[in-house]
Amino acid sequence: MLNIMRHMGFLDHWLLRMKMIFSLGISSILLNGVLGNQFHCRRGVRQGDPLSPLLFVLAAELLQYVVNDACIQGYLQIPITQPSNDFPII
Repeated sequence: MLNIMRHMGFLDHWLLRMKMIFSLGISSILLNGVLGNQFHCRRGVRQGDPLSPLLFVLAAELLQYVVNDACIQGYLQIPITQPSNDFPII
């Protein structure tokens, strides 16, 4: 995800903060009311993480860019006429 953010022009201090957020996550599993040992989350986000919508938007933005580029190069055609030249993703 950091490569996507770098490609989109995010400054290095934002990339560092995102890296810290993702690397500092600690979770544990609750099974039948008993809390298990803690472990460090190394990738992704946890269920209910407030960053999930942001990550979805960043990924959708990159997908939009890739699909628009493929449309411009003639690999894709827009199936239904749209008010803009963008190939609709969301």
